[in-house]
Amino acid sequence: MNIISTLKNRYYLILAFFLFLLTFVIYYFSSESQSTAYHYFAPLTEAFLDGRLYLLNKPSWLNELLPVDGKFYVIYPPMPAIMLIPQALILGSDINQTLASVFWGGLCVSTIYFLMRRLSESLRLQIWLTILFAFGTIFWYLACDGKAWFFAQVASFFFLSLAVLETFGKRRPLVIGLLLGAAFWCRLPVVLSLPFFLIMISDQWINNDKNINLLKRIKIKPLILLGLGVGIFVLLNFAYNYLRFETISDIAYNIQAKEEPWFYPKGLFHISYITKHLWIFFLKPPLFSWDAPYVIPSLEGMSILITTPAMIYVIFAGIRNKTALACWSAIIPVALVSFTHGGYGWIQFGYRFALDFYPFLLVLMALGIKSQLKDNGDLRWHHKTLIIISILVNTWGVLWINKFGWSAIWG
Repeated sequence: MNIISTLKNRYYLILAFFLFLLTFVIYYFSSESQSTAYHYFAPLTEAFLDGRLYLLNKPSWLNELLPVDGKFYVIYPPMPAIMLIPQALILGSDINQTLASVFWGGLCVSTIYFLMRRLSESLRLQIWLTILFAFGTIFWYLACDGKAWFFAQVASFFFLSLAVLETFGKRRPLVIGLLLGAAFWCRLPVVLSLPFFLIMISDQWINNDKNINLLKRIKIKPLILLGLGVGIFVLLNFAYNYLRFETISDIAYNIQAKEEPWFYPKGLFHISYITKHLWIFFLKPPLFSWDAPYVIPSLEGMSILITTPAMIYVIFAGIRNKTALACWSAIIPVALVSFTHGGYGWIQFGYRFALDFYPFLLVLMALGIKSQLKDNGDLRWHHKTLIIISILVNTWGVLWINKFGWSAIWG
């Protein structure tokens, strides 16, 4: 009886495991069923285990390796390669980067379920939004593909969503900082989401008593702990760059931009790139043809309102509450960096750079839908309709790309 009682009280753990297992199976069987050829992190993992920071050779298809004195360096931050180490130790040197992406993607889905539990007591909302994230957003395609760029975003999302989860849980500044720092070492721009965490734990580091001098109202310890967590990874990144290039700066990206002027005609970042990003993110439609199959995913990307129409509920979260303000304080700076970048995401389904601020969009969407729930805690018909449409769109995209073959048309 004690075991049964415990299981009933901890049903959410069983449900979280089931969601992970369901996601893992669907992601695995909807992938291309083989490890991606663009597996920059797999040989880097082997290099780490061999005591090196560089690769010994440069396969022709891995064009984003920087040659320095006969050594070849991966330009991306190394955390995803570190996350592959357990697989390498268990399965040997034949690392399957796509399998790892599917595994960590499944864990991300469970993490989002736990986050939804923190945001709402409605079990229906928790499940519907977790399923929406798993199968109704571009995360499905990115996680089951496993290319280095996509796996880096999956890895970053994992740590960033854990940081958000901690913010709605025990709210430990050091833990939040470490998780944000780990996300940063997967995708550098996500460190700009720091304002979200500062706002959400502001009650820990600032006294609201306005009768006290402002400087005396500030409590230093929580800020130091948060900064220490992030700072550890910033310093690690400095050291990693210095050991490779004798500078603490991330010069690898600038070198790449100079070698690919057709992608970066005005440098790695420029304000003139914004309009193209906004077009893809908000408005870019799929390709239409008079011949079968008539509708084709655009290689260049598609609007978030097409890939996940349920995102429209973000606007119902409001802007005057603390959580919404915190979310927008993270979304805007991270998005601005992406929108001024010379690349648009390369070959992709949807707009993949948005994943860098997806955790905050998911929080806003949950708040927006939560404000419209029925009295019994159930979602309204239009919520379910848009969620189902989102799932159908992403099912179409994943199957078309991975199983039916993607047209080489660029548009």
